[in-house]
Amino acid sequence: MITENRRKETLIKTVDLCKTYSSGNEQFLAAKSINLEVYKGDFTVIMGSSGSGKSTLLYLLSGLDGITSGEVIFKGQRIDEYSEKEITDFRSNKIGYVYQSINLIPDFSLIENVAFPGYVAGRSKKDVNKQALDLLNRIGIGAQAERLPSQVSGGQQQRAAIARALINSPEVIFADEPTGALSQEQGAVILDLLTEMNQNAQSIVMVTHDIKAACRADRLVLVKDGTIEGILELGKYSPDEMKARENQIFMFMTKKEE
Repeated sequence: MITENRRKETLIKTVDLCKTYSSGNEQFLAAKSINLEVYKGDFTVIMGSSGSGKSTLLYLLSGLDGITSGEVIFKGQRIDEYSEKEITDFRSNKIGYVYQSINLIPDFSLIENVAFPGYVAGRSKKDVNKQALDLLNRIGIGAQAERLPSQVSGGQQQRAAIARALINSPEVIFADEPTGALSQEQGAVILDLLTEMNQNAQSIVMVTHDIKAACRADRLVLVKDGTIEGILELGKYSPDEMKARENQIFMFMTKKEE
């Protein structure tokens, strides 16, 4: 698997990445000299216990949080050296973000929520509206396009949030516990959708604490105390391998905790 990964294209790379937060007179090192490569077309999963730094790492990789030291490199260019215009373009067009809390605008219909980032990016309203409806149809909630978030289920809201993240055709989707607020059944639908997207060449980086969700990964990154504890290469997901993957991930995590 290592040989295979060397042939892959590196999409994001970190070099001695550190992040320090201050609380009063105290400082907390949330990311400690992290060196990591995220490959184009991979479904990368970041796991770790609460407070391990997994969400911090996701925010740093996506440019949504500033680094303290080190480098985050996207397609050969350091994110921290972007101009204000470049970082705005990066966040609007290069990445999409899916949150656990969903964060849809309550007074906007689902289609308006999906289309909104396209408007912000200055694209044609007609083209954006068409693409937004196409995306909603693609993920199975086109019939709910004109409904408000409060008028649909949590799973349908999260699907709309994923469509919103896709509206500007990003190169990578970042997802922070996207199934954490959903029922097991709703969560499985979201994971199936993300897996299908990945199988169609969409790069995905997802944080989760759930081993079943982690089974969707090509590559599992285990974070502990702000450092990378280990990396597990899994290859492309197949439903037939679910139980074997669960066992493999469990054994990997258990071994790393010893």
